[in-house]
Amino acid sequence: MVILVNNSPVSDTPRSLNWLYNQYPSLKEGAKQFTATETKQMTGTGALYVSVREFAVTHATDSKISVIGTDNLINNTAIIIRNSGTGSMLLAHVDRMTEEDMSNMLAKLGPATSSGKLQLHLVGGFADTKNVSESLLTPVLAVLHRSPQHLDLVTCCVGDACTVVRAGGAPWPAVYGLGVYVKNGIMFPAAFLDRGPDMDMRLARTLTGGEGVGMLDIYSPDREELRIGPFSYLPMRSVDIWLGQSDDFILQSLTPCPEVVSDRDAFVRQVRDTLRMVKSHPYPSVTLFHSNSPRTYRKDDLSGQWIPCSNNSSFWSLPFPTMQCATKPEPQIPFQDDLCLNFKQESFLPWQGFQESQVYY
Repeated sequence: MVILVNNSPVSDTPRSLNWLYNQYPSLKEGAKQFTATETKQMTGTGALYVSVREFAVTHATDSKISVIGTDNLINNTAIIIRNSGTGSMLLAHVDRMTEEDMSNMLAKLGPATSSGKLQLHLVGGFADTKNVSESLLTPVLAVLHRSPQHLDLVTCCVGDACTVVRAGGAPWPAVYGLGVYVKNGIMFPAAFLDRGPDMDMRLARTLTGGEGVGMLDIYSPDREELRIGPFSYLPMRSVDIWLGQSDDFILQSLTPCPEVVSDRDAFVRQVRDTLRMVKSHPYPSVTLFHSNSPRTYRKDDLSGQWIPCSNNSSFWSLPFPTMQCATKPEPQIPFQDDLCLNFKQESFLPWQGFQESQVYY
């Protein structure tokens, strides 16, 4: 199957973002309209936040969720697929995606019907000077193009179309995030002030797993519950060394474009919270996901905030003793050894080996 633009098949896998816009200039015009829309500040009320390498599927009749969205789309991209007939919708935050990931997400969404199309929207990944965004997005476009379903590309706000040029010629993200109204599918630029529960736990999965971490389904539309896990990760021997580094070192090491991070203090604070989670819970299947069960939350009818379901245990929040991990090696992340031995950043490019550019914030 293929991607469609204005009911016309894209015959070849997109070779570059410029090629795509040159072939279909209407996509760039649509992106300009989107970036010109005012950014909405989203609280947690009625909102479902999707972090990197997570996805969620919901439907127009969802009684708990009114907006689904994500942010920190600096080098990453949000994929939205909506069935125009049923109103069912998928939102995923990706920096890489396999065909298996795509197959699982489409299976959760369900196939197109005679009454509607699967409408595809892509937002995020500005045209940075290191070409990181395009290097991440081009393989994702190839996976989308090989999708078993026809995908009607409606919005493509990526690359140059997602970039503004500041004084001095510096490229900058035109939008950092987006929200989508569940009932009608209308999209808007958004920033999320409340990203929901267990963010340190959710980001620990990607921090420790590297390229092997796949897409995680975080929402049950039938039960209208946020469901985190169960998942596991390997212990991180160098966690104390990372926690001992300066804020600037963490910022420079863990994002390819630190100059455009919108809130640097919050970025570093989230990294440290995540590292402390990894240190306190080196084996999450034992201390966080008891009986191999997910941590579940529902929206409170009065406040609209996430509240734990009764089957969640409070044991996970208790201090957990540091465990020795010599018999179970951690993932090989190139810059970790550099960090342990010396602090000369010019000897490596962290983002080349660790591309979750906005994973931690």
